[in-house]
Amino acid sequence: MLAQSFSPDILVVDSRLKSPHGRPLFEELRDSSEQYMMCIAGEGEHRVRAAVLHSGADDAVSAPLHTDELAARCHAMLRRPRQLQQRIEGATSSSLVLGPLTIDLGRREVRVGDEEVQTTRIEFSLLEQLCRRPTEVCTRDELLDAVWGPRWVGDSHVVDVHLSNLRRKLDKAAPDTKVIHTVRGVGFRLANDVTDAIEIPTAFGLSASA
Repeated sequence: MLAQSFSPDILVVDSRLKSPHGRPLFEELRDSSEQYMMCIAGEGEHRVRAAVLHSGADDAVSAPLHTDELAARCHAMLRRPRQLQQRIEGATSSSLVLGPLTIDLGRREVRVGDEEVQTTRIEFSLLEQLCRRPTEVCTRDELLDAVWGPRWVGDSHVVDVHLSNLRRKLDKAAPDTKVIHTVRGVGFRLANDVTDAIEIPTAFGLSASA
């Protein structure tokens, strides 16, 4: 696909378009790329917007859409993650080790036990935020602020969608280890399977035990 040939930062996709294989184009792009994705649906198609968010899109908007709003939404998606990426690249030799979970910040790799888990950029950033506060609950607003930025204008439900996709990958890699726990009505935290035995670099200002 053209999008895979030059790897853009953001993909803006019409939700009605199909891939050459007959699948919705945004689903195929989501499976094969880590770029931010914004889907455009018809006016009043709230069910379509909800469906694309459940499928992993970072934002969903209705047409017609003014170009100023489109640009603002794109800038909001890119603003904070790039700053987070710069901080991570400055810590190329740092890893977070939390029981069976290991996150290599420099290489941006996640492992549960001996199994490597392939994550998207957003999934990795969300997991990193949970690991930096391993014994605390992170609210959706806090995760939105840390990963998408304080000026995010999209649906807060994107946090649930990306964490659900991440949890599915983690469960597949290690079915007997629960990594992410949902605190109903509040937010998310690391599960006890991870926090029972924590070993965290002091450079991150975190205690060595739960």
